[in-house]
Amino acid sequence: MRKILKILSLPLLATNILAAACLVCCAYSPILPAEHFPLLSLAGLAFPFALAANVIFLPLWLVIYPRHLMISLVTLTICFPQIRTFFPINFDRQTVPENSLKVLSYNILSPNISTSNANKDNATIAYLEAADADIICLQEFHFTALKKKKSLLEKYPYKSYLISDDTPATAHHLGCLSKHPILSIENIDFNVSSNGCSKYRILHEGDTIVIYNCHLQSNGLNSEHKNAYEQMLTNPKQQIRSKDTKELVKKLRDSAAKRATQTGLIIADIEKETSPYIIVCGDFNDSPISYTCRRMKEQLDDAYTSSGNGPGISYNRDKLYYRIDHILHSSKFKAFRCMVDRSIKASDHYPIYCFLKKE
Repeated sequence: MRKILKILSLPLLATNILAAACLVCCAYSPILPAEHFPLLSLAGLAFPFALAANVIFLPLWLVIYPRHLMISLVTLTICFPQIRTFFPINFDRQTVPENSLKVLSYNILSPNISTSNANKDNATIAYLEAADADIICLQEFHFTALKKKKSLLEKYPYKSYLISDDTPATAHHLGCLSKHPILSIENIDFNVSSNGCSKYRILHEGDTIVIYNCHLQSNGLNSEHKNAYEQMLTNPKQQIRSKDTKELVKKLRDSAAKRATQTGLIIADIEKETSPYIIVCGDFNDSPISYTCRRMKEQLDDAYTSSGNGPGISYNRDKLYYRIDHILHSSKFKAFRCMVDRSIKASDHYPIYCFLKKE
């Protein structure tokens, strides 16, 4: 029996070594600049699958050949910072201190609030009212529809829906509702992109808080691309049409390169900021294991990593189950109870919120 198990362990050992190498590559792929290595930067999307493969080997080796446990154990130790980023556990940050600022970010999928359906039964508007956040940052948002909902506008007397001649597409998709005065509004121009970033200065208890509301480059996947991705997950042995696969990879690659450039523009603006209170939130269209998030976290802390629990999947369609909505903050804030709220399914995104206490 020992000889049989030893023979069987050889192909398993080779597979485990391959899975370990894949996990390390996925975990550290965000180091590569996505502008120059857009294809390699996509490796972070495979991180959860590589992680699952390495975890599966732990009980397997425990039964068959305990000596080989070290392969996955060492690999998981090397990748622990990325594992914690992807799947944090923070039971100590669930009690919210008094006078904390509740910040909510939500890609509402614009047809969900239009001039024709912004009534008392609108699930999205009802959710925003019930959430009772201090500051709400919205993506894919049309403000004109909310004029019919006076109770929400009375709750948030300060609003932003900036429209300018040079960046109409950017202004068209982003909005802010605030209980605190909005001192100024700016747009960070992404040039030839329908996505964008708005910057608000908000007065809170005598301090100026700078908030960046981002909607970074969308992947722009159509139904054929999504079908190709779904087949890759559900039927990996089934041959997928080469054209669909190539187009899917090209879309993801080109979008990753654009997000890298857009991230650089936001970071350059943050570096010029004089206020110590900075928040960056929105739909990044990138997972926590990505070049975009790594660059952002060179300047800021991730509220979900420090105060959330579990994977926090925020996109909920087409089996693209990733946390692509984020809230980051400067070191002058401490985050508590960051959550992806799965209670509303009106959009293809779930809202994400957290409580921030000024240090």
